[in-house]
Amino acid sequence: MDKHSHLTYPNINLNDHTLDDNLPPLQCRRQSNSLDPPPTSSLGALDRLPIELLQEILIQLDLGTFMDFRCTNRRAKELTDHLPQYKAITANARNALRGILNIGTSRWITCKSLFEKLCTSGCEQCGDFAGYLYILTCKRICFLCFSQDKKYLPLRPNQACRKFGLERAIIKTLPCMRVIPGIYSPNEKKATGTILVDYEAAFDAGIAQHGSLGAMDDFVAGVVAKKLQANRKRAIQAQQSGSSRRIRMPQVADPFDGESGNPLRFVAIVRVPWLSRTSLDQLARRNGLLLFYQPHQGSTLPRMARSPPNLQLLQASVDPHDESKFRLLVDNSLVKYVTIDAGIFSQDDMCFEPSLVSLLPPLPLGDWNQGRISRDPKTGAPHFSAISSTTLLGITKIWHPAQIDHLELHMGRKLRSNVYEATCPRFKSPVIAKFARFPWEVPLLEAETTAYQWIEGCRIGPDFLGHLAEEGRVIGFVMARVADCRHATPEDFSLCCQALSKLH
Repeated sequence: MDKHSHLTYPNINLNDHTLDDNLPPLQCRRQSNSLDPPPTSSLGALDRLPIELLQEILIQLDLGTFMDFRCTNRRAKELTDHLPQYKAITANARNALRGILNIGTSRWITCKSLFEKLCTSGCEQCGDFAGYLYILTCKRICFLCFSQDKKYLPLRPNQACRKFGLERAIIKTLPCMRVIPGIYSPNEKKATGTILVDYEAAFDAGIAQHGSLGAMDDFVAGVVAKKLQANRKRAIQAQQSGSSRRIRMPQVADPFDGESGNPLRFVAIVRVPWLSRTSLDQLARRNGLLLFYQPHQGSTLPRMARSPPNLQLLQASVDPHDESKFRLLVDNSLVKYVTIDAGIFSQDDMCFEPSLVSLLPPLPLGDWNQGRISRDPKTGAPHFSAISSTTLLGITKIWHPAQIDHLELHMGRKLRSNVYEATCPRFKSPVIAKFARFPWEVPLLEAETTAYQWIEGCRIGPDFLGHLAEEGRVIGFVMARVADCRHATPEDFSLCCQALSKLH
């Protein structure tokens, strides 16, 4: 092995100098040391929508609109930060999101499309494994393709007009970006701030404007011929007048590419991992798992329980870069909402329940339902830095006579983030339970509960079987399970109108 060591490299000392290396430094965020207050503002009319419908709408917004919505108020931030797709993006491909926002391509890329690309491993050009994303139009691409294929060489607006015979007004409608000045490509070439247009979009626009590829080529060739003819005419006139002024040739050819040495091929490229959908689904499945508590030393808060309680993880929302939230059932009777500060435990530990429980500090005694785990400023060990007994938000519009405690249900198959098939001794057949996992989801369930009151008795929806309660607080509802059905599509518009006509 040693005799061949001079032929090998222990490390690959190569840097592609992509957009990742030229993004502005990431600012550190202040971590909260106390329990965050609940949102004081609502989302207005949006809070009337079911949470799964609202989530589906949000992930289909372009990223620019999505981020603007996120900044509306604390309620909007809570909702967006707990979208599974957005959490996966910020946890695994933060530079892709930052790059899209910094170069100004967010209006052409949605949260859903970015997540879909992260869950795709193959290059869209050749099919090989691809570790890069071309974020001008959000395409998964390999190094060889983006460094050699002309589709991934963005053009300056003047060049796009000249090459495809486009008008300026059309160029303004195409996907474009602003270059972040810096060093790009393995050859370490400098790129200055400028505006670039996507090659493929400009090519398609040229064909659409001229009607066909042949017509576009003929038009461009005609324009070039006219420019050359005018240039020759000026040169002859200058020669006849005895002028020594040099007549420059018009720019008709493409500039030298240089392929992997061309910095413009790297200004819209970021490195991204491949996310396995199977693994993500497994990490998201956090309901009905029995956990066992182990005592943990070093806590400085009030006297703890002497005997380890039985813990059952009901729901969790894990974020490796921000605080994570957990809904725990203690001794099969009490529900505790626990927030863990960022950086306390790794994402893997928080997603693997036995590991998480072995790391948890002892639960404080007393009457409390919200707690926060932070690092002890003296020892650095995790401890409960704050606990409180808070009146949690609940559904107030109670119209059905039946109330079902959540402990009566045995949760089965997960249908959506907050919708489960379940069984209950009160009912002979399986039912559907829909509930707010965390307090910020209550307003959405409030509106949907009211909607079921409106349609009660109209036979246009599943039977409403009762309100779902947690320690006396209504958090959702139970409805009949409807078999042999599907979601409505645009083709069902007339049927939807007929159903609504029973109400209006």
